[in-house]
Amino acid sequence: MGRLALVVFAMCFALGLASQAEAQAKARIEANSVREPNRILGAPIYSRAKVERYARSVGCTHYILKAIPIYYRLAPLRNIRPDVLVAQAVLETSRGHYGGDSRPWNMAGIKKGGAVRDRPKDFEVPQNAREGVRMHVNHMAAYTGKRAIGKPHDRYYEARAAQRRRGWWVRKVSQLGNRVWATDPEYGDKIRRILHAMAKR
Repeated sequence: MGRLALVVFAMCFALGLASQAEAQAKARIEANSVREPNRILGAPIYSRAKVERYARSVGCTHYILKAIPIYYRLAPLRNIRPDVLVAQAVLETSRGHYGGDSRPWNMAGIKKGGAVRDRPKDFEVPQNAREGVRMHVNHMAAYTGKRAIGKPHDRYYEARAAQRRRGWWVRKVSQLGNRVWATDPEYGDKIRRILHAMAKR
């Protein structure tokens, strides 16, 4: 009877250690996700409410405010962080004021297939907020090796092919500059600064 008790005790002890190790691993993963605002894939770090507070505080227009809930519905379908895409849209559209050649609802300055110049006619012009957000999610999906949602825009195929030629998929915001998504070497840092500002809301 004593040996049986020892075996049962040893089994319970081993199970307890395994359970504790699993809990510690889960806590490490959760802590890392909070400390890694640079990652593009996975769950959002900042809630929709926090992102909306940030957007209002910096004077974003209705183009951004209307798009935020759509980002939070569509981006997770491809395991892309919606808060990252909102930060990118804030940068690309000048907080929804569209000061450049791109027009609403183009949330990320996405050009038409084959376009190489920066004339207004070279940019996609989605018909509404949902189509603009879907196009943006799909464009990031092209860089991260994910499938498109619905029928993608022509530039999706070009971006995906270019990333295949590079031989790697984008995983970090810091990888988006230097002629990957944008030519600006500071592009990723600009998005990260917006994300950092979101954290304070």
